[in-house]
Amino acid sequence: MDSTTQRYIDNLAEAIVKAYDITIPIHDIDAVVQKMGGVVKEQKGLDDLYDGTICKTGRDSFSIVISPFQSQKRKVFTVAHELGHLFLHMGFQIDPVVWENQDDTVYRRFGSSEQEYQANEFAAALLMPRKEYVKVLKNNVRNGRVDISAVASYFHVSNAAAGNRGRFLGYLI
Repeated sequence: MDSTTQRYIDNLAEAIVKAYDITIPIHDIDAVVQKMGGVVKEQKGLDDLYDGTICKTGRDSFSIVISPFQSQKRKVFTVAHELGHLFLHMGFQIDPVVWENQDDTVYRRFGSSEQEYQANEFAAALLMPRKEYVKVLKNNVRNGRVDISAVASYFHVSNAAAGNRGRFLGYLI
């Protein structure tokens, strides 16, 4: 993903946090989804190849279905990832024409396409906004080393997600 797209995604996530008055760190991702007009449901029997899906359910509503066989941190990231599809690829609250044409489209958290990378980047930017991330990162340096588990704990994400965010932002190697 190029740096222009990454900046766009970061700015979009920041605008969404502001528009929906989302408190960081996010303690209840389901409440965030409800505030946006959606619902999160767990469903056994999803194809083993993906952790979640999103689809339009009405004029201003959507549904995210996730597998119950994930850790809580993974569920939060999966929901945030699906929100990435909602805003970036489905046009929700961004592009009315694209949103209107979403009637039969279902997005899944699966694979390694450009859209999947973008949705992952959005999830990271939503859950760990740049300014807050940098502040938390700097507050968790011990003996010249970042305590990534403390950063991850603050944002309620996995160590891998917190580390990847730091690398994408250029603060970690």
